[in-house]
Amino acid sequence: MMLDDDQLLFRLDPALQQLLARAAEEAATVDATLWLVGGVVRDLLLDVPIGRDIDLAVEGDVNQLAPMLATIWNGEITARHPSFGTATIVAERWLIDLAQTRAEHYPQPAVLPEVYPAPLTIDLHRRDYSINAMAIRLAAQADRLLPMPLFDPIGGVADLAARRLRLLHERSLRDDPTRLLRGVRLAARLDLTPDPATARQITTALEAGYLALLSPERIQTELCLTLTEPDPVAVIALADRWGMTEQVVAGLSWTPALAERLNRYRCDEFKLAGIAPTELVLAGLLLYDLSDDALQTFQQRYHLATPARRLIDDMIALRGLIPAIKAAGRPSQLDTLLRNYSVAAIAVLHYATESPVPEITAHYLREWRLLRPLLNGDDLRELGVAPGPQLGQMLRDLRAAMLDGFIGDRAAAEQWVRQQLASAGSRLK
Repeated sequence: MMLDDDQLLFRLDPALQQLLARAAEEAATVDATLWLVGGVVRDLLLDVPIGRDIDLAVEGDVNQLAPMLATIWNGEITARHPSFGTATIVAERWLIDLAQTRAEHYPQPAVLPEVYPAPLTIDLHRRDYSINAMAIRLAAQADRLLPMPLFDPIGGVADLAARRLRLLHERSLRDDPTRLLRGVRLAARLDLTPDPATARQITTALEAGYLALLSPERIQTELCLTLTEPDPVAVIALADRWGMTEQVVAGLSWTPALAERLNRYRCDEFKLAGIAPTELVLAGLLLYDLSDDALQTFQQRYHLATPARRLIDDMIALRGLIPAIKAAGRPSQLDTLLRNYSVAAIAVLHYATESPVPEITAHYLREWRLLRPLLNGDDLRELGVAPGPQLGQMLRDLRAAMLDGFIGDRAAAEQWVRQQLASAGSRLK
């Protein structure tokens, strides 16, 4: 699983190594020390790809150091919280979080902590899980990182090797219940099992309802991170086994029906992957069994972006249209039913329902919705169609005739328009 631990930094992208080397040299000029910490260190040990989020712990003054690093990296400070000693810098393709090493005290459950500067060893002990409490000091010479040993005072390496999820202190989940949500993501992604003390904490925290103390915004952030996991389905299944899902989304549970629709999504028989944003489709599939009232409650609880709100509204409407979709005899009839709904919601319906709806919606999503009339408004005016509502209706009728196979080329389209005009003229006589 591991190289010699003093070689771990050299698994990083060479461009990132250079950024970190320059940062280490700059930090030394103001008597600050930088440490690579958190999930990146864990993933280096596992030799898995590193994402764009990089966490650096700073023994020193972050508020002084952040602008210096932004300058040498030619980056941009996108967030800054002086009272917490944190800053975020976007540099090249990386999102680099700086946090002053600290101790913290939670005056009440689920509230932001009071923080105090402290050495790295104390900082690591206040973190969530042992496998996220490892660090590597950054040292450099001539813009090149130097080999540095892994600092693992809490036993994260042993826990990682044993596939063990271990909380670091007995009040961890009381202090910050989002650790429940992070823990289930880690456990599902890395195939980890909580140690007995952690399992007891999880049970106690859920029984005490600590998740309900979190603001909707904090839960929503964790839910969005779940949808970006390599296997979000596994996360939801494990969360349900732990008894978490109902506390996060009222009415959500792992059922055979949910498992089946997610399996249809994975198999993707009609090859629709990518036709709509993955996170939206997965969210819709997870929420599909919730009642209309539960979906509306979900909307009210969370501050959802417009695409997510539209997805839920469209899902509610589309579930009621299933009989009409099955009964639609022509493509144009189906187009009339579906054209006002989002592609993401129609994709959810496709994966969530059984035959014949998936066959019908696959044709619509891949072919029929993309069909454009062979003639445009200028063409219709040249053929004698008057501007105004008649022209728009003629374009819609032309498209319907094409969908139903009555028109196959431009000449046939022009002939069809002439016939419609002649028919309209004869009706007026």
